Amino acid sequence: MNSKAIMKTPYHRRLGAPASFGRDYHAGRRKPKTENRKPETRFCKPQIGYSLFQLLFFLILSSCSRPEPQIGFYYWKSTFELSETEKRALDTLAAGRLYVKFLDVDLENGRAVPRAPVRFPDGVPEGYQVVPCVFITNRTFQERQDPAVLAEQVWEFLQQINTRYGLEPEEYQFDCDWSPSTREDYFAFLRRINRLSRGGAVSATIRLHQYRYPEETGVPPVDRGTLMYYNMGDIEDVQESNSLLNNQKGFAYLAGSEYPLPLDVALPLFSWALAYRLGSLSAIINLAGQQALDTEPRLEKIGQSVYQVKENFYFEGHYLNEGDLLRFEYPDKESLEEAALRLRKIENQSGRILFFHLDEQLIKNYPPGFLRHLAGFF
Repeated sequence: MNSKAIMKTPYHRRLGAPASFGRDYHAGRRKPKTENRKPETRFCKPQIGYSLFQLLFFLILSSCSRPEPQIGFYYWKSTFELSETEKRALDTLAAGRLYVKFLDVDLENGRAVPRAPVRFPDGVPEGYQVVPCVFITNRTFQERQDPAVLAEQVWEFLQQINTRYGLEPEEYQFDCDWSPSTREDYFAFLRRINRLSRGGAVSATIRLHQYRYPEETGVPPVDRGTLMYYNMGDIEDVQESNSLLNNQKGFAYLAGSEYPLPLDVALPLFSWALAYRLGSLSAIINLAGQQALDTEPRLEKIGQSVYQVKENFYFEGHYLNEGDLLRFEYPDKESLEEAALRLRKIENQSGRILFFHLDEQLIKNYPPGFLRHLAGFF
């Protein structure tokens, strides 16, 4: 896989020098009242009235006792530190599950290596169920790694992190945009992880194309899946309007029969600017808002969300050339509501809604009241 293919996964970061799976992680670093009646009086009407009262009471009680939506967040930074704003948002939403990226797995010199392992400098906060997540590039399996050996290496690395921070996870999640050529190896990897977990839950992310065509892509051998409802457009296309969240394209993937796994649903909260040079994607720039583009004097706004570079300069750590184009993409609230309304109709969806991802600036764009509103659809 080339570098552009890797960039299709926005949250993949190539950070720091890779460690080795053989290296010790430690070294690195919730009786009805009857009325008196005459014998000849018939009781049909009172009985019907009482039955209707019972029904209405039951319906009202059921409505009032509807369970709270199950809300969780992804945390996709290598250093786990919750700000006060993030803590308040989690408390307000009663979000008890955090899907934390523990490491990336990628190739280097033909070998699978761990990258950007998570750190908890202040320890793991109490009151949250941490679900370790592992992102694995598809090209890792294209190099014909032994899937059983790789699973054991990844599992050992995860257990070192768990031991260091006193974690006993109940679930592990694996994130890989597998292809027909890598399906067998990735699924063999997951089967081995299942055996190593000794009864613990194992889940996997499901892209929209994998949801739509399970006969072609296969269904991962895990306990549950998470449908990632974003990135449904063509990120490589400079003419694309919004590759991040496009319901017209996304809804087309949702047609079809029930997916053969229980499904959680993940919605996006992140935004980015895509840089194009000579018509080809050259960079993905993570931005919490559009203001940074609007106020940059070396950018000329030529469309509602499109900018042209007027001179060479560095922007957010990326070197831009004169003539490059930037397109800002984000999930607007109306589109998120439309998505939630449609996703609630999916057969076998679990009622658990996850947001990608937890970040103080993004929480300001999508406050807890709005996120609770979205979760209420499920």
